[in-house]
Amino acid sequence: MSLMTGLFNLLALLYIGRAVQLAVQVARNWNVVRQEPLTGEKQRLAEQAAFFLGVPPAVFVHELAHAVAVLAFGGQVAEFGYRVFWGYVVPQGSFTALENWIIALVGTLGSLGFGALLWLVLRRHESRTLQYFGLRAFRFQIYFSLLYYPIFSLFLPIGDWRMIYDFAATPILSGVTLIVHALLLLLFWRADRAGMFEMTAFDSAAGQAHFEATQTAADRGDPAARLQVIIDLWRGGARKEARRALDAFLADYPQSADGHLQLAIQATEGSPTIRKETYQAAGKALSLGLSGADRVALAYQLRGLYHLQRGEGAAAETELMAALMPAAHYDPDQTPPARRAELHHLLSQAYRRQGRYEAAYAEIDRALALAGELGMAGLAQKYGDERELIDKHAGRTARQPERNAAD
Repeated sequence: MSLMTGLFNLLALLYIGRAVQLAVQVARNWNVVRQEPLTGEKQRLAEQAAFFLGVPPAVFVHELAHAVAVLAFGGQVAEFGYRVFWGYVVPQGSFTALENWIIALVGTLGSLGFGALLWLVLRRHESRTLQYFGLRAFRFQIYFSLLYYPIFSLFLPIGDWRMIYDFAATPILSGVTLIVHALLLLLFWRADRAGMFEMTAFDSAAGQAHFEATQTAADRGDPAARLQVIIDLWRGGARKEARRALDAFLADYPQSADGHLQLAIQATEGSPTIRKETYQAAGKALSLGLSGADRVALAYQLRGLYHLQRGEGAAAETELMAALMPAAHYDPDQTPPARRAELHHLLSQAYRRQGRYEAAYAEIDRALALAGELGMAGLAQKYGDERELIDKHAGRTARQPERNAAD
């Protein structure tokens, strides 16, 4: 047994363990899984099931297709290996270059065909969770068959694609395959980018019903409903579809302050840093007359974070102070307490970056007080850590006179 085969068999055992665990979880909660709505938790479960439960039958179909082709060309299957998430077929016989090419290709066609069939069977199912499972299983088979497996074959001395792209033996067929392969990858990329492999999750059946009603209003041309649909898509995990819809919305309504704020939010998600696109979109939203205390505060918060992450304490202070100071048509006291707590926390960081420790202490104490009023232990711990960091930077000297006076 080669080292690679031993490693793959070990991975197969680990794979089987997780697959059995997942199958038991699905079976025990089958009635709940089938019920509406498709929630975020069910999304994650279906995603895992697409990999751990959808792959094994696809692998079997893949290897079976190889075996059937071998037999069809008058050969024999010397060995049929099936290891749940990988397998192999050892053919015996004399085959032409064309036959070898077909034997290699039908495995991939079998995987793609299985994924497509699973999606077609489940796409009309009454359970959106099962629809999502079929959709993600199909996506995974496309990804595995057209991208992962070819790359795998490129770097390792095994795999069907080495024979499919054997230009010395089948120059015309391999050339045509390369063109078709590239076109299919392009179609897959565009479909995936457009969100065609996504579905929206909801917290409750009432939330789903409300979304459908909003969608109806949006289809009738209501811009507010159209933007709300985009927000619901984003919150429900259909991120790519939401971004595509938002781009179209802003093309139709370029002066929508709420639209630009949503752009700032979308540009932020999934990134550890605040991007320039977020900073600019938040500024555009504010310049267009963004309404609603929480939305205004959020826009300033995003812009303040942008400067903080670049070590620009003074610039961050300007943005955050704007979020905490009353202005025409804006009352910071109307923002949710958790938002105000975070603004004070960030402003404390801005002061600390400038070495203004007394001001930093004052802001972090305000943040801690709000977190205490809210009873949010996680926030209190986070802000307590920031206070300790101020102590470290200040060498505790900034607070000493006040402490002596208190004594």
